[in-house]
Amino acid sequence: MVEAYLTENEIDKASKLLKRIEVLAPRNEEVFIQKATINSKKGFHKEAIIDLEKALSLTGDKIDVWSLMGMEFLYLEDFKNARINFAYCIEADFEDYSALYNIVYCFDMQKQHVEAVKYLISYIDINPYCEVAWHQLGRQHFVLESYKEALIAFDYAVLIDESFVGGYLEKAKTLEQLGNYQDAIDNYLITIELDDPTAYVNIRVGECYEKLNKLDAAVSYYKKAVHEDPFLDKGWILLTNLYFEQENYSKSCTIILQKL
Repeated sequence: MVEAYLTENEIDKASKLLKRIEVLAPRNEEVFIQKATINSKKGFHKEAIIDLEKALSLTGDKIDVWSLMGMEFLYLEDFKNARINFAYCIEADFEDYSALYNIVYCFDMQKQHVEAVKYLISYIDINPYCEVAWHQLGRQHFVLESYKEALIAFDYAVLIDESFVGGYLEKAKTLEQLGNYQDAIDNYLITIELDDPTAYVNIRVGECYEKLNKLDAAVSYYKKAVHEDPFLDKGWILLTNLYFEQENYSKSCTIILQKL
């Protein structure tokens, strides 16, 4: 009934019912979890953490409570303690990928990318066939501009899961940084085969073709980009600039007038 009240945002009714339940069952961990939920909804995140600490002392199923505590620390932007609680979740269940994403997010927010790399490598030692971990490791190497290491990580990610769109996308971006534009195009095109085409991918393919001086192909993909998203200014700008550089001023002007 408490959950029903919370779903309907009847917080006062939920609070009153919880007080009665707590008198009858003072060692029921669910009471404190629900109290934490109410405090969290009210923005009282420190109080929610205190409730969850009580729940943690009473429950045998700690993973859910650690996860909730991690989220409360995130609300407080206490990324260190948030990461610690999500790490407890991983120690209990190394396939808790939600916790893994949250740990990496905490490292990102603290700009601790080197530490993130070390953590992910230690995680991969335990769970080497986790495409999520390899993908996140690649992202951290990319931020650190260690592009060769990033490419190796993304290679493993898509080797483990050949339908991993995010892995191919990040791999393509890394290949661009390494100047391997044709390989980048090939990986961008794989994402289009696996998922619906996007203006973003079409733009990246067009830019790669432009760097290869294959201008007709670049124009083709810029056109696809503006077809997918007519409101994306970058697609129109790239198309206009390319026509201008080819001294095709009439088409360049036509596009400008269309946007006006």
